[in-house]
Amino acid sequence: MTRRYDLAIVGGGTAGIIAAKTAGRLGARVVLVERDRTGGDCLWTGCVPSKSLIAAAHAAQTMRTAGRFGITPVEPQVDFAAVMAHVYRAIKRIEPVDSPAALSEAGAEVIEGTAVFTGPDELKVDGRSLRFRHALIATGSVPALPPVPGLAEVEPLTSDTVWDLTELPARLAVLGGGPIGCELGQAFARLGAEVTIIEATERLVPREEPRAGITLSAALSADGVRVLTSATVIKAARHAKGVRLDIDGHDGTSVIDVDQVLVATGRRPCTAGLGLDTAGVRLDERGYVVV
Repeated sequence: MTRRYDLAIVGGGTAGIIAAKTAGRLGARVVLVERDRTGGDCLWTGCVPSKSLIAAAHAAQTMRTAGRFGITPVEPQVDFAAVMAHVYRAIKRIEPVDSPAALSEAGAEVIEGTAVFTGPDELKVDGRSLRFRHALIATGSVPALPPVPGLAEVEPLTSDTVWDLTELPARLAVLGGGPIGCELGQAFARLGAEVTIIEATERLVPREEPRAGITLSAALSADGVRVLTSATVIKAARHAKGVRLDIDGHDGTSVIDVDQVLVATGRRPCTAGLGLDTAGVRLDERGYVVV
């Protein structure tokens, strides 16, 4: 007879981990299914690495601006490989907290594999059937590339892949002036890259209070970041010296050459292939769960 769980969780990121630990500690019979590694975006590609990179960048900028404290300012010598080693150490230090062992200690069973719902109270993990009373879909999201001609072919970085860099790009274009684009753009600028942030709307962080975008633009400019608003990349192409971007902006079309492109224009949910229709869960046209 197939064992029935009180709660089945699909996805071992922050949401899934918190739910599993909370329910497990309250005595519920919990199973968490993760197809890759527990920890999710926050541990591997989001909060932990980004804040570690920002801390290193802040230290570099503090050295440049020490004069305001009566300390002789200096231009820091940035060893980017060492900076990334610092980022990886931070991940490794926190990894045990989000590990399958930590989840097991909290009373949750962890199964590695791909979950597919086969009904409103059942799912299969690589052929193994699991029955449940309640289920939590916590599969997260992945970066989405805008439909710019040639962009995919230049193999842009995203917030998932930027952590694979081993050398600091001399020239970096960031597509998207939201929170991710701005924080990573500022960090790379402070570490010594020539950064251009390209935002399609009239201001940065367009979902926030207008004054926030204005203040942020000024702060980024003070750090040497070139900020282009009301600007759209209409074409990307690789050439011998890097990547060329054609931009449509206030003053017509212009071209910039960079070494790397970082795309931070949005994310899409990871709901495809879960069999959610068989569980009675509706998705909208973008793949988000309809609540």
